[in-house]
Amino acid sequence: MKSQVALEYLMIISFALMVLIPYTLYLQSASQNLNEESNSAIASSSVQKIGQMADWVYSQGEPAKITFLVQIPKNVEEISFNGKIMNWKIRTTAGLSDISYISVANLTGNLPTKPGYYKIIVQAIQNGVNVSVSSS
Repeated sequence: MKSQVALEYLMIISFALMVLIPYTLYLQSASQNLNEESNSAIASSSVQKIGQMADWVYSQGEPAKITFLVQIPKNVEEISFNGKIMNWKIRTTAGLSDISYISVANLTGNLPTKPGYYKIIVQAIQNGVNVSVSSS
């Protein structure tokens, strides 16, 4: 009798695990996808904001300057400025993804890849725009 009760409990627990394990794996996968989409959206918004501010400052001419707050999300591998192109490389489960902005001005500068909020200075310089992090 005791062994029958133990076997029934074992069957109930086994059935519960058969239902819960796939559900847990699905939720974990969905959470990871949502996190990646969120990081990509934040990066895209930040790239657009910096690029639009750079275009605006460039249109004002030297010595125009603006300071604003930008969020750099997790998984940013590299931020580069190459001529008129600003490019952010984001690490995803599928590999590296590029988020770019093509400006009307030549862009120079240096931004950190560490996640967080940064006060960015965009300043018109001779023949372009400099993008950097405020020291204060």
